[in-house]
Amino acid sequence: MKRKQDSFELDDEMFDPIPKYALVTPVNKTMLKSMTLLDKLERLIQLAQGCKLEDKFFKRHKSLIESVASDLKVTPEEAVMLCPFISDSESTVNTRELTDYFSCSPISIMRKADTLKVLMHRRYIRKRGSFHGNSPAYQLSEKAKVAFCSNQSLPIVNTANLTADEFMKLFTKLLREAGRNSQIDEEELHYETMELFNDNPQLAIARNINNLRVYNPDKVYLLYFCKRLVVDHQVRVPLGQLEFLSIDDIEDEFPILMENGLHPFIKEGLLTLTANDGLLSTNVFQLTDKARKLFLSEYDIPTNIDEVDEDDHSDMLSCNDIKPKALFYSAEDQGQIDTLQHLLEDEQLQAIRERLEKANLRKGFNCLFYGAPGTGKTETALQLARMTGRDIMQVDISSIRDKWYGETEKIVKSIFESYAQRVKKSKRIPILLINEADAVLSVRTSVGGNNPTLEKTENAIQNILLQAMEDIDGIMIATTNLTCNLDSAFDRRFLYKVEFHQPSVEAKTHIWQSFIPDLAEADANVLARSYDFSGGQIENIARKVMVDHLLFGGTPDLNHIEELCSKEQIAGRNTNSRRPIGFRG
Repeated sequence: MKRKQDSFELDDEMFDPIPKYALVTPVNKTMLKSMTLLDKLERLIQLAQGCKLEDKFFKRHKSLIESVASDLKVTPEEAVMLCPFISDSESTVNTRELTDYFSCSPISIMRKADTLKVLMHRRYIRKRGSFHGNSPAYQLSEKAKVAFCSNQSLPIVNTANLTADEFMKLFTKLLREAGRNSQIDEEELHYETMELFNDNPQLAIARNINNLRVYNPDKVYLLYFCKRLVVDHQVRVPLGQLEFLSIDDIEDEFPILMENGLHPFIKEGLLTLTANDGLLSTNVFQLTDKARKLFLSEYDIPTNIDEVDEDDHSDMLSCNDIKPKALFYSAEDQGQIDTLQHLLEDEQLQAIRERLEKANLRKGFNCLFYGAPGTGKTETALQLARMTGRDIMQVDISSIRDKWYGETEKIVKSIFESYAQRVKKSKRIPILLINEADAVLSVRTSVGGNNPTLEKTENAIQNILLQAMEDIDGIMIATTNLTCNLDSAFDRRFLYKVEFHQPSVEAKTHIWQSFIPDLAEADANVLARSYDFSGGQIENIARKVMVDHLLFGGTPDLNHIEELCSKEQIAGRNTNSRRPIGFRG
């Protein structure tokens, strides 16, 4: 009798390779006691790769995962999701790279969106922006790197039962982190601010703002007005200062409603237009007396605060108001920028200044950014200010020349006097940025030429500037397009001189794609090789592409962009880029 064979069905899982985590013996509790946090993280990173985030993985290595989670004060799931960021701590990791790391589906990663938010909220990772609609990417934070190297976790920040001063300090810290290095994005800023409101109902400022029947983002805007008054003693706040608070994915009607007088803050008498010499400014507002009594009763506000000159803050740009912008440099230029950024970090700068003072050397730093127009000198200064948490005082020397003899010298002198006062008042030394300084850095002339009065004025201004650079107790950055006529006396006073070169082909390829995301990499490379444009020129062309798209529709093609490039070249040849040095009579 022939024996009947048992039939069976083939299972797809039979052909899947056995995951690494299933082949490794779990770490027992005895072994865990002798392991440091870094040891545990290293082991978990090796096991998590390719684990598909399966329940079997979490069960098999439960002891190790729970031990890491306990050390980091996170959940087991959060501890595992942190692995790819630690594995490649210097790079950004996007959704696709997360799916590759865990060997799972994109849907599995989408389900972990809240987990990523918690890790960002705890400051273990930071969002590196979703520029021009690209998918967001994340990176291990600098704070996390330092903590892990010390075998420590990041502390949990208490947000509940705060005093009024602690509440405002924490909100100010959030604003700084939203601007500086983009440690958090606008969405996270709003989320944590609402958490502050909800956790502190004992404070009038939190309770009364939170109880308003307005959208949550508008509550954040109102708190920003309060912060400006309490912390910065700034009464009048232009709506433009609030732009960095807006969430990109949400259509923000706040400024439109405010300017038209239709917002509840206007109707309820909480904010009002600012009057100056009997004239109203349509986009500058201030808290009313009603709002101050309602929200700021727990703060000491100077009685003469309304007497502050409206222009007191006009030339100061807060580091929190500087929008992050991706910049691309050659390897040589990048090294110089990184060095300067490291110097301007607060702890580093303070330590250096103390050493210089003990050695009886000048504590001030004068820096010169020079190179062709459009190579990113001014934008680099702004981004350095943002990344190091320093406000910036902007001055354009060429715009303050006075036609009356002797007045320009007084204005230049007053600029440095004003800056010195700001250095004394500021907790963190601001940056003095002198844009287009060509006119005052050139070789001094001999009095007695065609216009001796003008030559005498120019030399007087240069002497004032030389003395001010000698005495400066802060940070000055001067930008210039020309250096061939740089006076040797100025040359000696610049401790750091950074040359900005035309971007390399690789850098130009990145710039083209950053400004025109729909542009294929191959086409961007063709443009980068064909046209020797600066970043500023590429941005100019990208703006024209966007205008054409809005007017005529369609997507940009290479032929159309090359046509715009040719026109840019012609315009460049017809424009004399070398501006004369010195003042004109």
